[in-house]
Amino acid sequence: TLPTPQYLDWWRGGHVFCSLHRSEGFGLGLAEAMRAGYLAMALIPNLQLKLGYSCIEDEQLARLAQVSRLTSEVVNLAPDDHAPFVGRSAFAHKGGIHVSAVARNPLTYEHIQPEQVGNQRRIVISDQSGLSNVLAKARSFGHELNKQDPACRQILGRLKALESEGYQFEAAEASFDLLMREALGYRQQPFELKGFQVQCDILQGINTTYDSALATIKVAVNGEDILEAAEGNGPVAALDAALRKALVKFYPEIAVYQLTDYKVRILNGGSGTSAKTRVLVESSNGEQRWTTVGVSTNILEASYQAVVEGIEYGLLLQCPTKKALMPSN
Repeated sequence: TLPTPQYLDWWRGGHVFCSLHRSEGFGLGLAEAMRAGYLAMALIPNLQLKLGYSCIEDEQLARLAQVSRLTSEVVNLAPDDHAPFVGRSAFAHKGGIHVSAVARNPLTYEHIQPEQVGNQRRIVISDQSGLSNVLAKARSFGHELNKQDPACRQILGRLKALESEGYQFEAAEASFDLLMREALGYRQQPFELKGFQVQCDILQGINTTYDSALATIKVAVNGEDILEAAEGNGPVAALDAALRKALVKFYPEIAVYQLTDYKVRILNGGSGTSAKTRVLVESSNGEQRWTTVGVSTNILEASYQAVVEGIEYGLLLQCPTKKALMPSN
């Protein structure tokens, strides 16, 4: 990230040894490659911020990440999280040393300010995380902690214990926020699960196959038991529909929630059909998106964990200043 004249002066002087750690931070890996239909968003900030050309206004440049995401939506492709400048992980930091250094001086690991291109710094939570990661992530969610706070080490310990069981919070930040709230003592469950049952039917016809799923769920809100059932295209869709049907009269905002993405990963493939699975569920309220995680040897249980936390976090986003979630009468 050194300016070219300064780099050349150092190199020609012969008094400084230089070591390189190459990355795709500028998006120049494809600069001389043949490409068709390639949306080279990185060209604009490279020309404007690195070479000094005036391509667009600064206010327009600050919307570059938004334009990139909108383009992905229009062409129905998943956004490239690792795209230079505009990707969700372009300014992500995982290792404890990285995070500690960035907290002191962002320029140690970032070649520009993320806000210049409409992006934002992201602290990734994983088994490599240290206290610096936890503190930085807590601040990003509005939780004020310091290294002397017992809750800080409690969160870190809980994180590492869950990751050893197969949980992963890098892509499920909503679940990690709920974990932090639980450690800090102000997470309250908006409802209690009493039980659920899912039935799947597959009827093979001469020319078509008919399949459906029916989920029955029993929950309690403020001591009141609710029993509901719903159908869906699959067991997870049916379970999600039944849960929202049971809760919508207490939390009307749930009516607009949507399950926008669902991913399953087998964690120990050698175990065959009894393998443990990790489920990631992305939910949306039409304006915001958040991701939650569940892990179990039972794929429905893992899915239920993620779906429940998705609904709980959506309710939390509706009233971020409230520590407890209260149903409407």
